[in-house]
Amino acid sequence: MTTIVKLSKDEVRVCTLLAVERWLAKFGSTDRPNYAKGKVNNKLEPELTANVRANIAEWAVAKHYNINWNVPWYPNELHGARQEIPDVGLSGEVRTVRTKDSVPVWRKDAKKTIIGARVLDTEYFSEVEIFGWYPAYEAFKDEWKDTDIDGWRIPIGEFKNA
Repeated sequence: MTTIVKLSKDEVRVCTLLAVERWLAKFGSTDRPNYAKGKVNNKLEPELTANVRANIAEWAVAKHYNINWNVPWYPNELHGARQEIPDVGLSGEVRTVRTKDSVPVWRKDAKKTIIGARVLDTEYFSEVEIFGWYPAYEAFKDEWKDTDIDGWRIPIGEFKNA
């Protein structure tokens, strides 16, 4: 069973302002190969919109579970030192979907808990559906393998305790 989290205009504003700062901090950086491939194939939304969506989902998850949001802003040169810091709580990696019915996960996530979400209100970003959580190390199943992303996809129905 999923949970719908409603956000106020103020919550959306703060998440959006931080998304702009996150986008500017990474301005001109080189994409990792999987992101570059996604952009070329028109499978990814514009970076600024993706940052807004990610921040909204991360905040909604932190609010719902009453855990810390570890705020994703930092100068780009610190990425190597900060990439292991979870999105929320002590090990939560928030992953959103737009057009799929499954959430991506990679080997690098093995020690994290994946929390699946979808922003429902794409005009105002004020409603987020939370699917629940799933231990990443349990997601590396042959039937969930997705060679297109060089990873796996957790079906939405497999998430626990939204």
